[in-house]
Amino acid sequence: MAETINYIVKDKSFEKFAMMMLLGTTADAMDIKSNFFFTFWGLNLLKKGYKPKVAGMPFPMKGMAAGMFKKRMAKFGIEDPWGMIKEAIENGNMKLYPCQMTMDLMKIKAEDIIDIAEAPVGAAAFLEMSADGKIVSL
Repeated sequence: MAETINYIVKDKSFEKFAMMMLLGTTADAMDIKSNFFFTFWGLNLLKKGYKPKVAGMPFPMKGMAAGMFKKRMAKFGIEDPWGMIKEAIENGNMKLYPCQMTMDLMKIKAEDIIDIAEAPVGAAAFLEMSADGKIVSL
């Protein structure tokens, strides 16, 4: 198995958030390092106050569906997804990288990004840091 698994997160949906959280925190539990690169719409997941919605649902149902999934996840012991992510980050096994170019394109400032994210990096820097690991797109 790779020492580091690198993920590209390109979608802002609740499903992509849940995948990112589950993969990153499971890797942490297995003492595997994981890097997540948030680009284009996926960058929204790192914006302060952003609440992901379930994709593919009619507009009024998107937020309600996310709430339903959160309740189901709680039954599996996942009551605080962001708390689990913070713990994996504190353990040094999970890192969240905002894409600098996407931030520039979408006029997102560094102060708009959650505090647990790393400093923004460009695509070339992310690919360089990923050279010895696997890369997966979410």
